[in-house]
Amino acid sequence: MGTTAWLTLEVKRPVAHYLPAVPDAEMTVADLVHHTSGLPRLPATMRDRQFGDPYRVSVGVPLELTAATLATPRGQFVNSNLGYALLGAVLDEVHGDWFAAVRQHVLEPAGISSAGLAPAQAGRVVPKLFGRAIKPWALGESSFAAAGGVGSTFEDLYRYANWALEPGAGHSRTVSWQREGASIWINGEVRAAGAVIANAAGVTAAVHTLAKTPHAADAIATALIEQEVRSARDGS
Repeated sequence: MGTTAWLTLEVKRPVAHYLPAVPDAEMTVADLVHHTSGLPRLPATMRDRQFGDPYRVSVGVPLELTAATLATPRGQFVNSNLGYALLGAVLDEVHGDWFAAVRQHVLEPAGISSAGLAPAQAGRVVPKLFGRAIKPWALGESSFAAAGGVGSTFEDLYRYANWALEPGAGHSRTVSWQREGASIWINGEVRAAGAVIANAAGVTAAVHTLAKTPHAADAIATALIEQEVRSARDGS
C-alpha cells in the first residue's frame, strides 16, 4: 500500500487535496504512508478490543472521512489502521480501485498472484483455541481492508520479502517499513494471526504465526536472526 502510494501519488500533497471531506488540511499522503499523521489506530466510533471484531461494524459501510481527526501530534509515529484505510480511499479516488493499483504496482511485480481480499473458506488455515476455530476478523470485507485485509500464502510472504529487499531495489519498495539503525522490518497482526519480515545484520527472517500470543511473530523473527548471526560468527 505504501509503495503504491509512493509510486503513483504526489505524496507531499495534503490528503484533503484528494478527499476534501477530511478535517485536517495539513495531513499529507506521506504522513499516512509513514504512520506519522497523528491519526489513532481506529476512529473513536469503533471499539478497539482484543477478543471482539472491531471491523464487523464497518462491513458494507463507507469509510467516514470526517472521523479522521488527530489524536497525537503530526510527525510522531503511531501505527494507524485508520490512516491506511484513508490511504486506500485516496488510491480509490485516483485509480478507481486501490487493490487493483496494489496488484499492478506490487503484487504482480513480486510474482504474487493468489492474494485477495476474501480468500475461499476451503483454502484457509484456521487457527484454533481449545479445539475451537477462531473466526477471523472481517477486515478484508470492511472499509478498512486497505489496512491489512489482504490474505495470501506464506510462499507469497516469502516472495514479497525477496522482491522488497532485492539488492539494488528502490527505496519505494520499503518506504512504509519501520527502521532502527541498519535494521528494517514490516509487521502486522489481526486477531489470532501475525506476520513479520525483518532484516538485520545482513539476515532476513519471514515469519507467520497462528494462535500465538501478541507479537509472537516479531519475537520469533528476532530469535532467528540472532541465531543466524551467532552461527555465522562461531563458524568464522
